[in-house]
Formats: sequence, structure tokens, C-alpha cells
Amino acid sequence: MKISIIGSGFSSLSAACYLAQYGCDVHVFEKNESHGGRARQFQEKGFTFDMGPSWYWMPDVFEKFFNDFGKKSTDYYQLEKLSPAYQVFFGGNSVTQIPDNVEAIAELFEKKEKGAGLKLSKFLDGAAFNYKVAMEELVYKPGISPIELLNTKTISKLDQFISTISTQVRKKFKNNELRQILEFPVLFLGAKPS
Repeated sequence: MKISIIGSGFSSLSAACYLAQYGCDVHVFEKNESHGGRARQFQEKGFTFDMGPSWYWMPDVFEKFFNDFGKKSTDYYQLEKLSPAYQVFFGGNSVTQIPDNVEAIAELFEKKEKGAGLKLSKFLDGAAFNYKVAMEELVYKPGISPIELLNTKTISKLDQFISTISTQVRKKFKNNELRQILEFPVLFLGAKPS
């Protein structure tokens, strides 16, 4: 079977790999000069700029992909952990460096708002549970029907489907900078905190 895929981002390239593994004759078409979609790089006068991702999220998904082809991610690239992980600029001279570990981030939150370190730990515990449910119960479903998304674990989190990250964060944290730090990652998923 001949398959044409338009675009060469992560999803297109991974789909092409799986389809080729199943014996399809796959052709990928890309409008840009280089492949990679949002993961492309632009190089000019000795400088290299990432055109999209700047965080390495969901390493388990990358590892699963490579494992499906008898490989490991380390066969192709090495990760280097940054410290600090990143900086947030709030305007004026207000800059916050985000540490490279959860304990130090909790300490940072505590310095900015009393009790926020413990609230962050609970917030992250909830996020970890949601991630586990999503990866085990949702992400690898075929996507044929919304009913696939319903089970006892997801129904218990129904309130999150009708809420927003902004609402959840603002219930727990009063400090505006902390709110912005926690709302910011949603932008990388192509959404808005609200």
C-alpha cells in the first residue's frame, strides 16, 4: 500500500516509521527545506537556533518509540541536564531562575509564598497521577470514539475536563509570579492556561 504523509514533524515521521515497519510504501512531503517540523533548526553565521521545542518532555514516549524498532534513544542522542533548568522573565528587572530539581523548586516557591512549597508538591503529585492515567489509559487508544476515554480513573477526574489550568493554579497559589510559572508550560502544548 502506498501512503503519502504531508509534513515531517515528530508525528509524521513516527507515523511513517510505523507504516514502513508494517510494509507500506511511505512517502513524506515537506514544504520547508529541512525536515523536523517544530523540531527543526535554523543555522546562520555559525549560530544554531531551535525552531520549536526547548524542553524534553515525556521521555518515556521517545523511549517507547525507539524500543518499538529495537533501539534506544541513546543510540541517537545524549541529553544534557541544565542547571538552572531555565529562567522566567516577568518584565522590568524581575527574573526567576528555575532549578533543575523538584526539591529546589519547592524551596523557591516557599520563599515567594508561605506554604507554596507543600502546595507545589501536592500539585505535582496530582499531575503525576494524571500523567500516569493518561499514558496507561488514554494516549495509545486508537481514537475512534470519545467513549474510549471513559473509565473509572478518568471519570474521577471529570472536573478537570471542564476546568482550566489557570483556574486550578489560581485556587492554590496567590503569588502572581508562581501562577505564571505554573501556567506557562501549557503554551508548549498549543493551548492557553485559560
